[in-house]
Formats: sequence, C-alpha cells, structure tokens
Amino acid sequence: MATIHITEIQKILNEKGQKDALPYNTSGDGYFLEIKFDELGQTSIRHVDEEFKNKVITAECPYGSVVIQFDEYGMLKSIDLS
Repeated sequence: MATIHITEIQKILNEKGQKDALPYNTSGDGYFLEIKFDELGQTSIRHVDEEFKNKVITAECPYGSVVIQFDEYGMLKSIDLS
C-alpha cells in the first residue's frame, strides 16, 4: 500500500517553482494541486469498470475542494485539489 502525504508533494512542487501548489501562499498565485495517473502507452487494461467510466466526483476535504476524475475505462485519471 502506498501513502501520499499532500504536504510533502506541495513542498516538492514549490521547490520546483510551482508556487500555486502551496495553500496560503504570499504571492497571491492561488492554490491548485493536480495528481495525474494517466501514463502514456498504458495497454494493460483488460476490462471497463462501467460504474466509474467517465465519472467525475467532487467533494470537500481539509485541503479544499477535491475533484476525482475517471477515464473511459473507469480507471483513476486525476485528483485535483483547489
């Protein structure tokens, strides 16, 4: 099982010059963080999850609004925090 710590990702992105990855930044750039799961050349998909196919789920969390997107196979495509 993998664990993702959003604060660690924010710090890494900020160090790479993406100031809008940090909430409450002083530059006024806003706040947006996207985690993408779509890798080019992915061919190992064997079935389509009809329940999540092309779905978008929106929810609130301690970091703000979360948008979870699924692709045409029902696989996780991205998670957007803003």
